Amino acid sequence: MAKSAAEALSLPLQEAYSKADADLRVRQAKICSVLAMLLVPACIGLDYFAYPSLVWRIFVGRLICDFFLLPPFLALFTAWGRRHVHLLGNAPPLVPCITICWMIYATEGVFSPYYAGLNIVLVGVILLVPYRLSEAGFICGLVVVCYAVACVLHRLAAPASRLHTPSGSSASSFINNIYFLGMTTVIALAACHYTSLRRFQEFRLRFELDVNNRELATTLTKLQETEVQLVQSEKMNALGKLSAGLLHEINNPLNFTFMALQVAEQEVAGNIAVIETLKDIGEGMGRIRDVVSDLRAFAYPATSANSEIFSIEDALTTAARLISHELGELQIERVGIEGMIATGVKTQVVHVLMNTLVNSVQAVRADKSGRTPQITVSCATAGDRVTVKVRDNGVGVKAANLPRLCEPFFTTKPVGEGTGLGLSISHTIVKNHGGGLVITSEEGHWTEVAFDLPLAAVGSIK
Repeated sequence: MAKSAAEALSLPLQEAYSKADADLRVRQAKICSVLAMLLVPACIGLDYFAYPSLVWRIFVGRLICDFFLLPPFLALFTAWGRRHVHLLGNAPPLVPCITICWMIYATEGVFSPYYAGLNIVLVGVILLVPYRLSEAGFICGLVVVCYAVACVLHRLAAPASRLHTPSGSSASSFINNIYFLGMTTVIALAACHYTSLRRFQEFRLRFELDVNNRELATTLTKLQETEVQLVQSEKMNALGKLSAGLLHEINNPLNFTFMALQVAEQEVAGNIAVIETLKDIGEGMGRIRDVVSDLRAFAYPATSANSEIFSIEDALTTAARLISHELGELQIERVGIEGMIATGVKTQVVHVLMNTLVNSVQAVRADKSGRTPQITVSCATAGDRVTVKVRDNGVGVKAANLPRLCEPFFTTKPVGEGTGLGLSISHTIVKNHGGGLVITSEEGHWTEVAFDLPLAAVGSIK
């Protein structure tokens, strides 16, 4: 019945219960084997008082019982034995049962006091072995059958050790003993059945509680990630409002300045030195306009529904321009980037590149080995994906910290120098693009951050 209840539930529950039941069987079978190997020889005292003339012969039988119990007991410590525990676990009740029935046959048959030992076997089936109803029925029925066979054989083929049979009806004693064994069997079967049901229900409750706890932990993790993203979103919104205001306030004087530069260039048409100076001023003002425009686009990122085809090289250029204050004089080496066209949200990819580049800049500047700082951004295609790698020769990351780098709020930087959000947000962005973010490093030598995006083409955007 417990098995049918398990079959009505999920397959994971069935598998987990089968494994737990097998582990319990192994443990209980070991305990039962030890008890049987200790208690069977220990009953020599009963032989001394009941059958002093047969004490050593019966004791040899008890030792033979232990001899047959030892192999299955040792097998339970092996993988093969654990797989076949439902077979080997029957040895602790059955071997003593057969031994006791032999002792009944060898002494007084129906009138032998060893009949009480079979009741002990049945009690052991109830209390020690986690049998289901069908298994308990088989064992208990076998105990009763073995007793009946021993009594019948004692009467029909009496052994040489047969003692004087007490006066009285052997038939009535046999029926009486079978009756009490039957009653004990009924109690054993009922106990095993309801214990099996209770054991399964307790396991099901623990299993469901464990599943719920894991789901709760996953939900809490997602809530924390969502909270982090909401905080970051609010920061970006605030930054967007600021940059939008800056763009509005700066565009007018920029346009006025560009017009003034054009007029000035016309007025000094013959002065090459002044023209070059005015051109430099124009380029500087153009860079100001580009930076403010990039800042606004970054702070108001497009959604995944607004994917576009963009050049990875352009995204890298934008990211480098936005962190130019961090880069300083450092140069980014570009390998295989030219012509790589990806599909996605460009502003979000810029965000990922900014985070990884800032980490690389800080890593190479923290290195005290004296080697030349180097940051390389490379691209490689694989099927319909393009993998972008940002590699530096900085201080690297400890192996123990690598699995945690994408956790929200985890940072290897000193207190006050990092929030632990950059790589976490980057990982989420890449995941939303159907890719993954992988970080590898060798402490003291290098770090590489790789992420993949949908590949649109290898060429140029027309």
